[in-house]
Amino acid sequence: MKTSYIFILSVVLSTIPFANAIENTNHTITSGTFGVAWLDSNGIVRVFDGQTVTEPVPKVKIYMAATADLLEEGSDQLLFLDDARKSLHLYSFKTKKLLGPFGNNIKTFATGQWSGEESFPSLFASTFSGNSFRWTKEVMEKGWLPVPGDFVQVTSGKLNPNNKFDDFIVVTDGNLYFFSPKWLTYSRGSMDDNIVALLTGNFTDSPADDIIVSDRLGFTYLCLLQNHTVESLTAQKVSCMTLGKNGENLDSLYALDNRKKPIVYNRESKSWKDVPFQNAFSCTDIITRTDSDGKGHELFVVGNENLYQIAADGTVKQLSDQKASKIMLKSGDKIIADYRFGNVPFKPYIEKLRTLSGRNILRDAPYDHLHHHGLMFAIAVNGCNFWEESSPKYGKQITVSINPQPEVETSSLESELDWKNGDSKTLIKEHRKISVSAEENVTLLDWQTTLNAGEHGVNLDKSNHHYFGLGLRFDQTMDKNGRFFSDSTSNKFDVVRGDERLTECKWMAYTAKLNGEPVTVAVFGHPSNPIPTMAFTMGDSGKSFAYLGITLNLHRQPVEMKPNSSLTFRYRVAVWDGEVTPETVSKFGTSGL
Repeated sequence: MKTSYIFILSVVLSTIPFANAIENTNHTITSGTFGVAWLDSNGIVRVFDGQTVTEPVPKVKIYMAATADLLEEGSDQLLFLDDARKSLHLYSFKTKKLLGPFGNNIKTFATGQWSGEESFPSLFASTFSGNSFRWTKEVMEKGWLPVPGDFVQVTSGKLNPNNKFDDFIVVTDGNLYFFSPKWLTYSRGSMDDNIVALLTGNFTDSPADDIIVSDRLGFTYLCLLQNHTVESLTAQKVSCMTLGKNGENLDSLYALDNRKKPIVYNRESKSWKDVPFQNAFSCTDIITRTDSDGKGHELFVVGNENLYQIAADGTVKQLSDQKASKIMLKSGDKIIADYRFGNVPFKPYIEKLRTLSGRNILRDAPYDHLHHHGLMFAIAVNGCNFWEESSPKYGKQITVSINPQPEVETSSLESELDWKNGDSKTLIKEHRKISVSAEENVTLLDWQTTLNAGEHGVNLDKSNHHYFGLGLRFDQTMDKNGRFFSDSTSNKFDVVRGDERLTECKWMAYTAKLNGEPVTVAVFGHPSNPIPTMAFTMGDSGKSFAYLGITLNLHRQPVEMKPNSSLTFRYRVAVWDGEVTPETVSKFGTSGL
């Protein structure tokens, strides 16, 4: 039945039970019978049940979440992948139990009805190694069931209303494919190779579910299955999308625009319209929750670490009270980097660093090295190790002050830090400045650290670790088949162990595939730095993870800082979509840094 545009947002929340899980293309917020669950900027899941906020699994860092009743409990479970081993976990709100981990190395998943004979849904997952599997409660303690294919995005829907089971829609290398559980076969969709996110739902008056996709530039499209064509919804760029259920009427489509504000698609004008929104903060996620009768929905957004409900008149109700713990660094309308300084156990760091197309190259606290935090700076001072984190003997970098405050999106920040040992004694102070910019197809991050010795002086210690300094841990998909190169192929390098090397150079670059698409990252040391630029690299053998940094070479030449003396180190990190030449890298050196 074709209807006009409907905008239904309930005001009362706590008196209505939650129902019907809703998808979000960011996979960092979801809703179900338990309420609304979202990931804070530290990867911890928080749940609003209609009255209070809880943290059901506070010790597990998560990178992707969804909702379904895989256990046939009559109420939804929270399904999520942990950020350490990329394993599946299920949290039951009915039994208050956490089940898992199940499997490992999973990069994405979705749930759907696999066949008409089964009453419970299946989980359809793909791994970083290129294999796909089906998982149900029947194989919970057994091996996963292999299925064909390798994909980076997946959802499910009733593409054939005559079938009792769902079809799964997947994205491989940016292309859309339909997977039939009945025949275990794929058929190619009509989109080109640029899809990054997709949703299914009742968007048109077609008897089958519709597919809505967004491309690498953030534009949205409607896939019309009945005539195998693609219709552009508008030229509006969006960062994530979600659908709101309206009973038998058509779904409402919401998104966040490039201002990070909520918008809704108006079918009558065929354009995006602003959702009434009476607050100034930027949003990071958006989701709906279906009313118990299925005839309407409520709208929620996440911003400043907190969950908010938006009423139909634009009134915003804050449902949680979490102090923001990171600053978003932007150039123009593009968020380049996320700087995390709150709720960190040992050191502030750049959690995410993006290309111009918005792809994050960094990985935070992987299970093999929990102390690897994206882009970070740490050394040893007076015998205290500020790099590693597994002992009370290790030090902590404490943020004393930061400007601007987290609620402000900015192109730069400055912060004062105290480096304290295990006895909470300040050994050294740091003044840190970080700024970002975007130009000529590259994003740039400039990092300046000034170490102040204080009245007693300190030693920047010699240790057995040849990598202390500035370091980047890359996204897991960049670990294999990458290539390092520097400003001169004649540069000598020292093999320290395995594929770990030190190279004196002006800059060192690494090119690899991030989720199947190439990126290039380069790190520069400023010529005025008190210690010559010594690049540390590992991982080009394919036998270990990839890492890139600039070491202070303290394992060979420790530095004694006199009382009240200071040392300033300046670095630049450049990130490109695609592969670039050494000549291109050299253009973005340290001029202006």
